Amino acid sequence: MKSNILACFILCTYFALPVAGQKPMMVFAEMDHDFGTFRESDGNIMHDFSFTNTGKTPLIINGVKASCGCTTPEWTREPLLPGKTGTIRVSFNPKGRPGSFNKTIQVTSNAEVPSMTLTVRGVVIPVEHVEDAYRFSMGQLRLQTIYAAFGEIYKGNNSEFVIKVMNTSADKSAKPGFKKLPPHLRVSVVPETIDPQQEGRIIIEYVSALQKDWDYVVDRLDLLINEEPVTGNRISITANIKEDFRKITPEDMSKAPVVEFDKTTYDFGTIAPDKTVEHVFKLTNSGKSALFIRKVSASCGCTAAQPEKTTIAAGESTLIRASFNAAGREGNQKKAITVITSDPKRSRTILWLNGIVSKPENTVSKP
Repeated sequence: MKSNILACFILCTYFALPVAGQKPMMVFAEMDHDFGTFRESDGNIMHDFSFTNTGKTPLIINGVKASCGCTTPEWTREPLLPGKTGTIRVSFNPKGRPGSFNKTIQVTSNAEVPSMTLTVRGVVIPVEHVEDAYRFSMGQLRLQTIYAAFGEIYKGNNSEFVIKVMNTSADKSAKPGFKKLPPHLRVSVVPETIDPQQEGRIIIEYVSALQKDWDYVVDRLDLLINEEPVTGNRISITANIKEDFRKITPEDMSKAPVVEFDKTTYDFGTIAPDKTVEHVFKLTNSGKSALFIRKVSASCGCTAAQPEKTTIAAGESTLIRASFNAAGREGNQKKAITVITSDPKRSRTILWLNGIVSKPENTVSKP
């Protein structure tokens, strides 16, 4: 009897009174976990924080306390012998908690460091707001946007645009793809196959060196899902391709081409609705090197303009013939023609055709 009591006393002393300098050591494999983005409808999510006692005496966890009631911890209750591994399971309830979260879990023990802090974070998408976050529907996919507006891109540079997508199907995976891609656009989807009720990203890279056009440019991509077309599947890509003059030296600038128009506005007065107006704008290169006309474009289909040549040597001129068809038009008219050139000081010039289109004469039908 006495020997049993003595053995129990020794064991209790081993667990409760570690030898000085030989306290347990609590070492976590990780102390921060990102749940990423998930839906409120997913319900409770959980993560196990693994730790090891690297000390020489048993480790006892005295308490684990979360920063809010939405986070519930469970942990190894028994004393952990040296070299053994335990876990603290943290679960988070997203119900009624949309948006970003960052929660802490305080762990107290008899370890050499008696208090340690774990962190869980993530972003909750509320079920009732999925349509707001992903406004555009394409088959079983919903997209954050169907407009990839790149803005200004200097020729030779690349730019990237990301469209977030969600597979709203309850049981069918979606593999997004595209019917045809122009050479200056590279598209990847992450992940390549989006599981039901999961999210993904369409990553569009604009390789401007492969774009032959200039100024404001529009591309339209037709989305496929599992290699099949879907309703309303068009994504519009816009970019403003500009020549990069930012590093031009003063010496180069002194030798650069210079755009000089005889006039930039032509007023054609008042014309009948069945008339077509034509005018010729004269462009002279008054600089010291060749001028390149990159692009000539009109503001509407009723206006057309074409240069006689697109390379103008120093001191030479070319003509840009512009026409305006008044058919179907009435009242004040102001049509723009945009000319993009290699002049570093004036790479973009707008020419105007102004005037008035009279009302068509009324005809009276015979009885």
